[in-house]
Amino acid sequence: MIHFIWNERQAEECWEQGRDAYAPYLFEILKQAGISYKAWSPEAWLNEKPEGVTIVAGLDRRANWGELFQAYCESGNAVLAIGDTYGLDQALGVQKARAVKEGWIDWQEAPLADGLLSSFHFFGAALVKAADGVETNGAITLRNGTATSHPAVTVKAYPKGAAALLAVDLARTFCLIQQGVPVVKDGVPSPDGSGLINDDIFKTDDGSVLDWDRDRAAAVPDGVPFYLHPIVDEFRILFIRLLHRLSEAVSRTLAQVWFWPEGLEAVGHISHDTDGNAPHAADMMLDRLKEAGIRSSWCVIMPGYPELIYRRIIAEGHEMALHYNALETDGCRWDEKLFNEQLAALQSQMEALNEPVRIWTNKNHYLRWEGGVQFFKWCERAGIVVEQSKGGTKQGNKGFLAGTCHPYLPMSDSSERNRLMDVYSNPTLAWDPPVPLRCTMDEGKALLDRSKDVYGVAHFLYHPATLAAVGEGFVELVRYGEEQGLAWWTSLELYEWLQLRRTVEAVVENGVLRITAECACKGLTVMLPPDAALPQGEAAAAAVVRSVRMVKRYGMPLQQLIVDVPAGETAIPLRDASRAAV
Repeated sequence: MIHFIWNERQAEECWEQGRDAYAPYLFEILKQAGISYKAWSPEAWLNEKPEGVTIVAGLDRRANWGELFQAYCESGNAVLAIGDTYGLDQALGVQKARAVKEGWIDWQEAPLADGLLSSFHFFGAALVKAADGVETNGAITLRNGTATSHPAVTVKAYPKGAAALLAVDLARTFCLIQQGVPVVKDGVPSPDGSGLINDDIFKTDDGSVLDWDRDRAAAVPDGVPFYLHPIVDEFRILFIRLLHRLSEAVSRTLAQVWFWPEGLEAVGHISHDTDGNAPHAADMMLDRLKEAGIRSSWCVIMPGYPELIYRRIIAEGHEMALHYNALETDGCRWDEKLFNEQLAALQSQMEALNEPVRIWTNKNHYLRWEGGVQFFKWCERAGIVVEQSKGGTKQGNKGFLAGTCHPYLPMSDSSERNRLMDVYSNPTLAWDPPVPLRCTMDEGKALLDRSKDVYGVAHFLYHPATLAAVGEGFVELVRYGEEQGLAWWTSLELYEWLQLRRTVEAVVENGVLRITAECACKGLTVMLPPDAALPQGEAAAAAVVRSVRMVKRYGMPLQQLIVDVPAGETAIPLRDASRAAV
């Protein structure tokens, strides 16, 4: 597995002072990527010096860390420093100049970023100068637009090892783009008029940290620009590529529990906001869903539907969810008590049907939002496990406003030691394609394609009230997704899989793939390097391995194993038993 050094004492100091400590979120970035790791304090790592690949995200004040890691790499290991050099300049083959708070990366056709299209907007980075002979990738652009020669990634080769620097503060960048800043005022509107978010309604997009000019692109010639490219997800791909490269450099086999079961590349999700609660519109939407052959999640705004509509939604396998209304023009307000009252009202309607239905998912009406993580805390206390309010509300800010299409666990504030929260945020990408002023069909398909490119969830919102304007476009988009290999899941199905996947780990030890699972898991997909295939006729492996094939993921050839594993540990011998473990 990957070794990870961080300085918990530094984080404790931040929390005591009421400041955020982002470094621990790197654990979640690895976990979300399906990569096993072991966390070390600087002292514990120094005592053990574990072989393999070590990520550094914090050290103590020892003066000889540079020499220690140089010797570590010379002895056949690899180090990856993230967001800073941490005094390892000598080992990394760089000299730190200074730190910057924000900027972008111009990859300049660097192979490491081949095929990646986003602006790579970041929040925090170290500016360094590389020594002669050290490989450099990309260049930092400053917040004011000034191009620099400071590299974004460096790699110093050793005869048997490697030392790399990812100059960007990955954890802070993920958190700020995914969660935004606290909403306490209207956001700044776009210069072109396509994103007039200053509408006197506090919404999730008012807290966005993305740039109207540098971070948007049009899906079609002369089209309206929007957030077409998922910055966070492409940073993740870059990070995984770098880990594979370093693992290969030190002859280690990196295993990854894939994002989805059965080898799925991506997943689609349809939600509905039932504004107006018109029964005839609900029936038409249900007819279209039946025609498309998929199930969806219905975010019901109070006072809700008549009983017959509820019964049909449930009978046809769809999920019931809440559409919390805090819109002041509707006589509502941003208030936890009101949120709980609306949730309780919907839950009581389900109980009146004598249906065993619990509400697990919420999306806020008009994507209302105030503050930072307070609403996630409301959801935790109310038992909501999936929240769908992160997204744009205007034609020009749809798409990957949260930088990602992967459901993620938000980071709480410093008062709670920046803990992981017990609710997934599943961003909403667009609504009602192909309604032109919302999302055209070309734009919808482009967002679906980009979601597949980064192996995430293509989440589209369809209002039953607008179905007449949508027409056959709904089924067309669903069919297009199926042609691209997507499976359409409900929000609850997403949650159940994500929770199951978090209990599974896969590592390679002494030429054996060891999968540890808390519960039985059918269709688990594991990615391995291309030379780590199963031996033919291996009886122990054949008992659990359903298929093995070569696939291309992250722009790299990888070996894909689809396995059915029981609870406990499963050992699968690999062809090359001489390879060491990560």
